[in-house]
Amino acid sequence: MEKIVKQIKTYSLLFGLVVSAQAQPEWFGYFETEGDHLQLADTTYSFGYGKLRLEFNWDVFDNLMLAGNVNGQKYFGKTKWDLMSFLPYDSVWTSEGTLYTLPFTIKDTAYIDNLYASVHFKSLDVTIGRQPISIGTGYAWNPLDVFNKKDLMDPTYEQPGINAIRTEIPLTDRFSLDCIIAESDSIKTGIKMLQLKTGVGSFDLTFNVTQRHRLIPYWRFADLSSTHKTSKFIGGSFVGQVGEIGLWGEILGSTNIIWGDIESVFGMDHTTDGGLYIMTEYFHNSLGAKNDELSFYHYVYAFEGESKSLMQDYLFIMAMRSLNDFMTGSIIAFGNLNDRSFTLLPQIEWNVFENVNLSLMMSKSFGNEDTEFGIQDQTFRLRLRAYF
Repeated sequence: MEKIVKQIKTYSLLFGLVVSAQAQPEWFGYFETEGDHLQLADTTYSFGYGKLRLEFNWDVFDNLMLAGNVNGQKYFGKTKWDLMSFLPYDSVWTSEGTLYTLPFTIKDTAYIDNLYASVHFKSLDVTIGRQPISIGTGYAWNPLDVFNKKDLMDPTYEQPGINAIRTEIPLTDRFSLDCIIAESDSIKTGIKMLQLKTGVGSFDLTFNVTQRHRLIPYWRFADLSSTHKTSKFIGGSFVGQVGEIGLWGEILGSTNIIWGDIESVFGMDHTTDGGLYIMTEYFHNSLGAKNDELSFYHYVYAFEGESKSLMQDYLFIMAMRSLNDFMTGSIIAFGNLNDRSFTLLPQIEWNVFENVNLSLMMSKSFGNEDTEFGIQDQTFRLRLRAYF
């Protein structure tokens, strides 16, 4: 209740500022509809949605900007899922042979996704409210981004807003501080991040310190009296170019020597003279399971977003090229190097009209049925988005 009251007060203040302003907002957005067919080892899901996103951007005063968006989404097809369908057979059954279920219902939604104010002062910029926050340089994985979780099939899809206060302080041309205090379940479980941004030569660098409440992997530390702890993390990122090769990377590690958890990603890309764009990333997560220790709890930990991967080592590869002035073709491959399962995903993007895009995606997974991606078999997705 306290959280809801705080949000109402924040949104009421922003609304009051909007009403008192004389400038006019800019309204824009899109309508999107999507149909999916997902074939797992023993289950089939056919589903889809229609989504309306209405956004506004308002330069109220010279140093004050208000922005936000409202999302409405209605689902059709299969809306009641069993998350256990995504787990390999050996991880579903207990030693007594009991089959568990994890029921999950997809519900229609209508909500304020973002609503925030950005204030520009002489020596700093402050953004307060429910806002988009994206941290890190990686494409498929972002170890530094403790606010969001990406979908490997669609890594660039928009993330939900985060209730936060963000302060950015420029110090020199290539030196600045970025301070984020974000809300999680309550004030006690909030996230605090301090990010130092600088540059050396053709590379931009960050150094990060983060404090957040986390769910400790209790299957590794059964003697803990509590599975939730406030933890501190340190890390950093880089992005730049050497010759015609783009390079980037991130690393994040716990300061607790006992846990010693480290997540890291390294990527590179290149565009050939013929216009073919090639990109690859390697991701390592020491918190992920090893082949001989994978259990039901590792899946739960990954489902809850506490770990950015189920196991430890992954590879992501993408090749993309324009087919003509209106169409782009790409093929993505990503895989689990530990259990040797992977997914191949070709996709075509078609700019049907000036503001209308149509995309067709198909995926086929390979590996044994008791592996992470092997159980997922194949997927078809058709998505239409019209901007206004």
